[in-house]
Amino acid sequence: MARSKHHTLIVAAKRTPILRIKKKWGNVSAMELGAAVIHNLLADDMPKPDQVIMGNYANPREALNPAKAACDLAGFDYLNAFTVNKVCSSGLLSIILGNAMIKSGDADLIIAGGMENLLGFPEEKIQELLRDPNTGEMTWHAGDWCANGYGISRFMQDSWAMESYSRAGHASALNNFHSEIIPFQGLEHDEEPFRGVNEDDIRNAELFEGCKTITAMNSSKNSGGAAGVVLASEAYAKRYSLMPLARILGTSSIAMGKESRRFTIAPPFAIRQAIEKSNLSLQKICLFFINTAFASVTLHASHELGVSLDKINIQGDAISFGHPIGATGTKLLVEAVWALQNYNRRYAVVSLCNAPAEATAMVIERL
Repeated sequence: MARSKHHTLIVAAKRTPILRIKKKWGNVSAMELGAAVIHNLLADDMPKPDQVIMGNYANPREALNPAKAACDLAGFDYLNAFTVNKVCSSGLLSIILGNAMIKSGDADLIIAGGMENLLGFPEEKIQELLRDPNTGEMTWHAGDWCANGYGISRFMQDSWAMESYSRAGHASALNNFHSEIIPFQGLEHDEEPFRGVNEDDIRNAELFEGCKTITAMNSSKNSGGAAGVVLASEAYAKRYSLMPLARILGTSSIAMGKESRRFTIAPPFAIRQAIEKSNLSLQKICLFFINTAFASVTLHASHELGVSLDKINIQGDAISFGHPIGATGTKLLVEAVWALQNYNRRYAVVSLCNAPAEATAMVIERL
């Protein structure tokens, strides 16, 4: 199949801090978080986008179209917007769709992102959101299935969790996220890396019911946050002197079929496909940002791809930051864009698994 030789450019990339304190942020809506990002992206005299696309999983009932509600809250009620739901891949799929619209010539400038706040939901609602309605299994049962099926012990997962917190703390101390984070209601940094989690907290955590290896400490954390990027065609960016940060080389969205729990082993397949579409080799990729819904997902991907953990999630991941489901894909892309700048690397991959039995991926190049 012939593909366009023109690449979509990323000309801005921002996110809120990842919220983790339930008592403090439980009353904040996903739309408020999304509005903060949209307002910031349009604040610097950015031209009016053709479309705003926002990923969101929990779908707040108070909004018919959460993406449009976020635009209204940001003060831009004239913007055209729609909401995307692909569970954990929602935030990345919004950008995949924006990229496709620009490459097709249907749009020149798009804001794409994601927004979520799981901190305001009661525990019963969280259980509902994380349960497979067909099997009754919780998502962590899928993480445990992956671990048990591929020889990933609890010790290995706990060790990765400790490494995640170490990397997140180090990157935060170096102020690596300064360029990507916009303050939200006075908060200027991610909350989870500063909780002071230690080895005993991780090693002594209780197993989830029905699991042999998965705990709350070697898994992603419920959280809130929003992120967004501004996408532009090459011609439009040149015409309006928009300075690109990166360009999108290839994207992928794959389904494995059969059991829903196979989402935990899906990222390597999406990553390989996105790299192939980018006309690159796996060895060319400098940094990998793989959503760690569970430590077993990332450890499996590292082994399956033959990629050292030294290249994966070098600044921490959803264990040490949190997983605002509908926003995480964009959060990872924003992080990847700025990490390529900060570490002077050229290529990065972002990938997320999502139930049932699916994954997405994107390859970007620093400019």
